[in-house]
Amino acid sequence: MTVLPPWKPLWTCKDASIPKLMNLRKGSKANLRVPATFWLYAATFAEGKIDPPSSLPSWPLIVRSASPTEDTRTTSNAGQLYSEVVPVEDDFDSAVRRVLSALPKDRNGKPRGAVFVQSVCTGTEGAGIAFFDGFYYERTLAAGGNATLTSGQERGDVSRGAIQRSDAWSDWLASVWSVFGLEAGGDACLDIEFVRDAEGFILLQVRPALFELKRNESLSLANHKEILGDSPSPWIVSVLVRAGADALKFFAAADPEVATWNEAYAVELAGRAWMNVGFFFRLMDRWGMPRTMVLDGVGGKAECAADARWFPKRLMRSFPKILRLQWSSVRTIAETRRGFQEMDRRLAISNQIEALFETHVALMAFALRTNFAINGALVALIRIRRRLGISGAAEIVTRQMMAEYDAIPHTGSDGAIEQALEGWLGRHGHRGPLESDPARPRFAEMREMLLADLVSRSQYDAGPAPNRARLWTVWRPFFWLDQRREWFRDALMRRWQVLRARLLHEGERLVAEGKLETAEDIFYLRESDLKDPATFGAAVRRNRANFEMHRALPMPLAATRDEILALLSDRRGKAVDPAAAQRTFAGIALSPAVMEGRVVKAESLLELLARSNADPTLLSGDTILVVPCLEPSWAIVFPRVGGVAAEIGGELSHAAILLREARRPAIVNCAGLFASVKEGDRIRLDGLLQCAALL
Repeated sequence: MTVLPPWKPLWTCKDASIPKLMNLRKGSKANLRVPATFWLYAATFAEGKIDPPSSLPSWPLIVRSASPTEDTRTTSNAGQLYSEVVPVEDDFDSAVRRVLSALPKDRNGKPRGAVFVQSVCTGTEGAGIAFFDGFYYERTLAAGGNATLTSGQERGDVSRGAIQRSDAWSDWLASVWSVFGLEAGGDACLDIEFVRDAEGFILLQVRPALFELKRNESLSLANHKEILGDSPSPWIVSVLVRAGADALKFFAAADPEVATWNEAYAVELAGRAWMNVGFFFRLMDRWGMPRTMVLDGVGGKAECAADARWFPKRLMRSFPKILRLQWSSVRTIAETRRGFQEMDRRLAISNQIEALFETHVALMAFALRTNFAINGALVALIRIRRRLGISGAAEIVTRQMMAEYDAIPHTGSDGAIEQALEGWLGRHGHRGPLESDPARPRFAEMREMLLADLVSRSQYDAGPAPNRARLWTVWRPFFWLDQRREWFRDALMRRWQVLRARLLHEGERLVAEGKLETAEDIFYLRESDLKDPATFGAAVRRNRANFEMHRALPMPLAATRDEILALLSDRRGKAVDPAAAQRTFAGIALSPAVMEGRVVKAESLLELLARSNADPTLLSGDTILVVPCLEPSWAIVFPRVGGVAAEIGGELSHAAILLREARRPAIVNCAGLFASVKEGDRIRLDGLLQCAALL
């Protein structure tokens, strides 16, 4: 009889071909808590009784596989091998044999990789699975262990968010990322299994997750609501979202890692462009600076006192990056006139709608970069002024505009008032209410309204002019940036006025061609609508209807993505006809994608493969596979279908993970769906509303 060598402790594993064990060893070496682990190469096992490690006397134990093909940067095999919980010692030998049989074999038929044994960890405060990309996380948490979560039998308590300061969960995630994050890469995330007991978190397993997680960003309307209105035109929302991605390169030039975050400056939801303040929080955390510096700039309330903290060590490491950013800011501010010259050149040659959109995107990106440069320095300057007790205000162009309007005579002949108004419009007619949206008219287009205001104003006493504190000459340099920012905005709005005129002229041309009903309809077009002029009319009607719906839906000034989607879902749900509601099945969306397709029903993978072999046209990009439930082996057909809907399952189960790796739209947990649909039905998967609906 072959004598089995003694089980080896985890620290002896130094074989890079077994990533699962090496990851545990690496975590343990970095002082992360991991279960006591003992292992042996799979090829070591032979005939004869297999005894458990003597150093693990407590039961139950868990026997797990460690294959060379799993937990790598290119292959996950999540849930596709085998693990088994062993309640008593008599079952240990047979359990190990089953785990061995599931491992891949070499050319000689011997199992590859290793088998390892641990005590089963049951968390007194729960166990779960998390996906984490260094800042954002998705987590499902349940009482006891996490076996039911990984199998999809239980959904658990699912939450999404970003790491917070002075938070035990966030601190632990950050410590795991500090060990494994660099290997995951900036465009990837970690798949983490954990247990939490009274002493803290225990790392059960960590692997690269081969997909991007669903982020739940912290969003704010910030000054967007102030300058664009509520709701802004579809045109400007589309422009802002597109330009925001380019504008963040301003920060990536100072810190190249920022480019790997795949963050957005603006996120479109509920017909609005929300500022992604989460990006700026992430940047502050990386550079060791207070998050309140962001809140000071855009408004908002700190989550905790730690949001005002500096982190000196991080700040020192980031000091060269911050210096590069400051130098870039100085250059950007100094080159604004040259930037305007380039924008003027582009405006001069832009006529048709697609070229005008691209020019507007370039203008917006230029505006965002310049505002980043000015506002970043201005936030620091405001703190200095506050610390030094400097009061007063700068003589900015906007104040001049208002002062000059106020100075137009209240009394006298109508001709005198008109003449004064004409002079004011010559200087400031390019400005206007909600002027950052080119769909809004400028003051120059509101002459009659302004004149009526001035004439009516002459009928009452406006009172004395406000007394403004005089700014001492010695303090003027502390207010130069305020003046520069307002000068920049004023100059920018001059280009916006030209752009608006060009867009309306193009709108008139499209009206003459029968593509639009009114010239102003051009502002109800989005970037995705511009390719085919024949569809402009339908796109305008659709976008206008959405605009009216979203405008009637009040939105908070700040919320997370999930909170906004929940508000949208509630609103739209109320509008569903009762008869149609019977054809709609609420579930859990694995992505925000929306897809329509033809139903193919299957109760087992083998049945589906047999049918597909007999009919090669059965599965296609138009197919939505509807099944009672999923397990990982279904992954072999995911690339051949357009989407998947299942009656049961959780978004963080292994089958769900694989669907997301395959990047297929999917809705799971749709109770009653399988029995209600027929083969060949048309069905819609709506990731935003988190439902499947018969068409």
